[in-house]
Amino acid sequence: MKIVQSNAISVNGMIARENGDEDWLPSEGWDEFVADVAQYGNFIMGRETYELVMKRYPNYNFDNVECNYKIIVTKSRNFIKPDGYVVVGSPEAAVDILEQKGNEIGLLVGGGRLNSSFYAAGLIDEVWLTVCPTILGEGRSFIGTQDLEVDLKLIDAIKLSKDRVQLKYTVIK
Repeated sequence: MKIVQSNAISVNGMIARENGDEDWLPSEGWDEFVADVAQYGNFIMGRETYELVMKRYPNYNFDNVECNYKIIVTKSRNFIKPDGYVVVGSPEAAVDILEQKGNEIGLLVGGGRLNSSFYAAGLIDEVWLTVCPTILGEGRSFIGTQDLEVDLKLIDAIKLSKDRVQLKYTVIK
């Protein structure tokens, strides 16, 4: 099974403002996310990403996305599993669930800490970054503060609408 990390980022690698706002992202990005999820049948995110999106977009959010597996990774024992989601305690457990169900690709759409934990465990096979034409002075990086070094090989570069570019890389292991 292949794990693909997929994030929309600013030119300087931020996925959100420091307070979690994503107001600089074009709506086309959500549509592309929904299309990817429909194609692969799943997505993996962290508890904080789930909570931020649900709070900021109460009328249209992850609940509205159709797919077989919506996985939330959290170490919090107090987190209550929402209906329609699977909650696990580690990146490895998320991958195990998708593998057991016969998925060929797992779509990781987490924040920096979760993405870093997947890298640290050696679980990410491809990286898809949609670079948006914005620089944020402060924000949340798509990679956490963990000391990581990952070598990548470019697979494709695709020009998208709204002056965005999607870069696809394979992780060199």
